[in-house]
Amino acid sequence: MRKMFKVTAFGLLGCAVLLGACTAGAQESAPDVTGVWVNERGSAVTFTHTDGLLSGYYNTQLGNPDPASRFPLTGFMEGDQLTFTVNFKGYGSLTSWTGQISEDAGGPFIRTLWHLTRDVPDAEEADDMWSSIIAGSAKFRPHATAAKPTSQ
Repeated sequence: MRKMFKVTAFGLLGCAVLLGACTAGAQESAPDVTGVWVNERGSAVTFTHTDGLLSGYYNTQLGNPDPASRFPLTGFMEGDQLTFTVNFKGYGSLTSWTGQISEDAGGPFIRTLWHLTRDVPDAEEADDMWSSIIAGSAKFRPHATAAKPTSQ
């Protein structure tokens, strides 16, 4: 029993040290992301940030939706990290972006990785489920400094 206590206490101490190391680099306050950000392909995200929660809209320039359509988003921020999800309701897909805010000579940007899942009909799921998920990256800049969309 005494040996188990030493191992458990050592394990808890190790976890505390790792947790402290992870939080040591965390920022005390999140950067302001409120407003419109545009990616390389011209799609725009409009964020409202309140107490670590993100809300807003996404306007895509890709796929079948009308480019004027706004799709609601929800997400979270922790320091300079963020994640948000958009339901492209009526188009059979959901997309989530996760990334971090940084800055370069061009100003602030959000570098993200994204996953999109599209609905696969039940009868096709056994053969086609893994092809329903695609991934990529996107870099968003504030609207005022966003670059022109690149061609596909």
